[in-house]
Amino acid sequence: MDIHVLTRWCFMFAAISIGPVLLTSTTESSTSEEATTTTPSAVPGKVNNLETTLTTSTSIGLSWSASSSDVPFTQYVIFTSRGDRCVQAVYFLCPPNSEYYAGAHCNYNTVGTSLTYAECHGNMAYNVTKLESNTDYTVSVAATYKFIIGENSTVTAKTQIGIPASPTNIRGTALNHSTILIEWDVPSHNAGPMWYNLTLLMAFDRAADGYLTANEYKIEGQNSSSYVATDLLSSWQYMFAITASTKAGTSRMTTSKPVRTLPSTPGEVLNINVKYDHNQYLAVKLTWDCPLMTMRNGRITSYTISYTGNISMTLTAGSFYPEDPCTDPHAVYLPVIPDGTYAVQIWANAEFQGYKTSMIFETDREKMYYKDFNTTVSTTDPQHLIDVSAACGSIIAILIVVVIALVLTRPRSVSPKKRLTSDQGSF
Repeated sequence: MDIHVLTRWCFMFAAISIGPVLLTSTTESSTSEEATTTTPSAVPGKVNNLETTLTTSTSIGLSWSASSSDVPFTQYVIFTSRGDRCVQAVYFLCPPNSEYYAGAHCNYNTVGTSLTYAECHGNMAYNVTKLESNTDYTVSVAATYKFIIGENSTVTAKTQIGIPASPTNIRGTALNHSTILIEWDVPSHNAGPMWYNLTLLMAFDRAADGYLTANEYKIEGQNSSSYVATDLLSSWQYMFAITASTKAGTSRMTTSKPVRTLPSTPGEVLNINVKYDHNQYLAVKLTWDCPLMTMRNGRITSYTISYTGNISMTLTAGSFYPEDPCTDPHAVYLPVIPDGTYAVQIWANAEFQGYKTSMIFETDREKMYYKDFNTTVSTTDPQHLIDVSAACGSIIAILIVVVIALVLTRPRSVSPKKRLTSDQGSF
């Protein structure tokens, strides 16, 4: 349907079908000899020279001049439509009329400033405001005599690109140990060719006491609504901040709730070492540090020590909840027999079993027996002992080994004859 025909039907619907709605009244009157209240015998004439002036992201400027027709009019009506929907109507009173009449079919109806007779019949100017940016509008202007709508003049215009609204409902989903899917709802209004600025915020540490900027991404496409962030730390907390931008400016920033990547295999423990503790006979002290903070990859709750040699054992050290704070070195005592060779493996236990750190050491009899009386060792210092029961277990394990060794090596009783044969055979 032709736009002019459509607009004229809007006017007729407003004035005839809906009926009059009294918006306001004025006591202003005119004594001009040109003023008349005679009911016109024809439709008011079409306004002249309707055109757009300054257009912004939220307004369209209009100018026109009064109709040159001899048919009188008492009001101007300005309808602004987007597509086939009227979004606002503005009514201007022209003396000697004292009442505003409006149809109620627009989303928004308002009354303009009262005009003088000379203004109504001269050159008019008006800014249609409260519009959305980057949007096509059709604006129609007509002179009316109460319920009789005159011929209308129509122009089309598009508002300029504006600053977009902020994206909403930002959410993150951990896909695996190093990837998070970030999603958001695009602004409800298309303010123009738009892109998104996504800032990746990572926690200072595993306690997530604060965040710092880790990376920034530019996401093209005004309808884009997701991004996959990769190469992230495992079992680490992240947040995301996002803005929408056009060439006119940038929206306010919106931030997501924290999201933690999934856990994975913890890294290797560090600084594994064996020390002789002369206060512990037949035992050595095994010490180590946590994996690097960024390589813990989960909530470390304990450690496993497996070693083989003259004595083979597997120990579990520590019981941390919710996870090891890793503020101190760790240590356990291992039962050993002098002059033995031992292979040791240590790994962290989190949601997954960690990578193993290995070492081989020999128990030197002289170093184990030698005691430096000038050195004092504190066994109550938490840095020297994670699990005191491990030391007790070491001693018990050594006693058991010794008893078993004595039983296995004790000579069995034999008859005098056999003993003699045996003794003789020994010469």
